[in-house]
Amino acid sequence: MLAVERRNAIEQIINENGSVMVTELAKRFEVTSETIRADLLKLERQGVLVRTYGGATLVDNSGNELAIAERDIINYEEKQRIGKRAAKMVRDGETIFLDASTSAWHMARYIKDKRGITVITNASKIAYELSECADIHVVQTGGELNPKNMSYVGRIAEKTIREHYFADKMFFSCKGVTLLRGLVDSSADEAEIKKAMLKNSEAVIFLCDHNKMGTLAVSGVADFEDLDCFITDVNLSEEWTERLNKAEVRIITV
Repeated sequence: MLAVERRNAIEQIINENGSVMVTELAKRFEVTSETIRADLLKLERQGVLVRTYGGATLVDNSGNELAIAERDIINYEEKQRIGKRAAKMVRDGETIFLDASTSAWHMARYIKDKRGITVITNASKIAYELSECADIHVVQTGGELNPKNMSYVGRIAEKTIREHYFADKMFFSCKGVTLLRGLVDSSADEAEIKKAMLKNSEAVIFLCDHNKMGTLAVSGVADFEDLDCFITDVNLSEEWTERLNKAEVRIITV
């Protein structure tokens, strides 16, 4: 079988099943795993699929953003571990950005004992979570309310961040991250808020549970070179590790 015929067959399989595994494809086509990985890389560049751990999935072009209540229950324990570890990176007296992700909300629950910190956020849920902490100064960006995400977005929120607020560290998450496209989000409005926070931060920490690995969405947020630290709940493959090391990003696994 020619390479182009094999890739066409792989495309048909993934369209039918939604995902594929390298080992299964290698056995089916009687080729090496390295050959299949090369096929998947080419198909990813063509926009057919997104490579994941040990295989690939269909590209998610729906652009659908889950409500915050739905996102709260996805990988709940993993996000707790990531949030707890991220909280250890906050020092007394610092100013930090927290976006409206559920990962950032989990982190907010573990910084309540910090003293003299300022938290700037566009998430009403995080503001409420920290509202009774006497030693934490909470600043909300204002703007247009996104009721699905209970966050503030739009030009007012972006302008407020870009022109008036700067932080020692930014902690955030997004819809997904791929080796080819970097960090992406399903909401263009939320992506712009994250970009504004990122631009005005001294250090940028990405909170990445395994569900985001290999997930593609429509709005770009950042490249790997924009990050300083990558906190995740899985042991990264050699390919991912090499990419992050090349971008000089610190990897923390919890």
